[in-house]
Amino acid sequence: MRIPSWLQVLMSIAILAVVLWHVPVEKLLAAARSAELIWLFPAAATTLVMLFFRHFKWHRLLRAAGLEVSQTDSLRSLLCGFALSVPTPGRVGELGRCLFLPEGMRGQVFQLNILERVLDGWAIFTYAMVSLLILQFKPAGIFALAVWLAVLPVFLGLSGMLASLSEWKVWRGAARENLREGAKALRKVRSAPFAGLGLLTTSLDILIFYFLLQAFHATDFAVVVITFPWMILAGGLPISVGGLGVREGVAAFLLARQAIPAAAGMDAALLLFVFSAGFPAICGALWMAARRWRGGPFANPQLESATPDAQGNA
Repeated sequence: MRIPSWLQVLMSIAILAVVLWHVPVEKLLAAARSAELIWLFPAAATTLVMLFFRHFKWHRLLRAAGLEVSQTDSLRSLLCGFALSVPTPGRVGELGRCLFLPEGMRGQVFQLNILERVLDGWAIFTYAMVSLLILQFKPAGIFALAVWLAVLPVFLGLSGMLASLSEWKVWRGAARENLREGAKALRKVRSAPFAGLGLLTTSLDILIFYFLLQAFHATDFAVVVITFPWMILAGGLPISVGGLGVREGVAAFLLARQAIPAAAGMDAALLLFVFSAGFPAICGALWMAARRWRGGPFANPQLESATPDAQGNA
């Protein structure tokens, strides 16, 4: 059942109010004033590296599927997808990347986007399993490891499995044709390299969070690994706009159990959102605004790679 947008806004306000009741704004501001800003520089540098590899992964995925796109085309769809994801619950708006590529490709791009999101989820699940082992929750950690090993072949063959869904008899008409077109692209893709790249970009996100948390409170890297996956999973729940409040509340709760002030945890979680999602979302929004200002459509129906110069960028 889809939660109405107005209810998600109200839930975001309610969750944020509860979090701020436990961690007053005064404490958040005090933690921000005492922050060591030097740590923001490695966080910013790592953010750029993370975005480079996210673009590299997305571009290579499109090309592996046989889609003729340039670096500019894939970068536009990635950044504009970020812009759509920020105000939506569970970052579902990121599936709108297909809107920024030609209409004839959108069915294929949509399914490739789903593949990438699922593989990114596998990377988060991997770190969640590692966090349980670090915490020495032996029964839960061993069970999570067993599940991880059991589903690993599924994820490594995920592209073929998603492609087989197009043959289900439940699909009718245009939906069936779109799925079949997407299946052709999916069958050309090997999931393993992109699962590895998903693990790499998630690791860079964790490193960003480590640097940001260091700005507010010195801590071990293991503490960040323990906290990060659960914070991201909570923020992905479709109960608030952009995960606002939920993500920060979980970060404050888990870090407090590791003797880190809740205010420091909340500030670091908010900055992580700004660095890893807000910054690329702003870039994407400015790109869309620039197209509208030049009189272009919201989503570009023509590939920029149609010109010889752009083809050279692919």
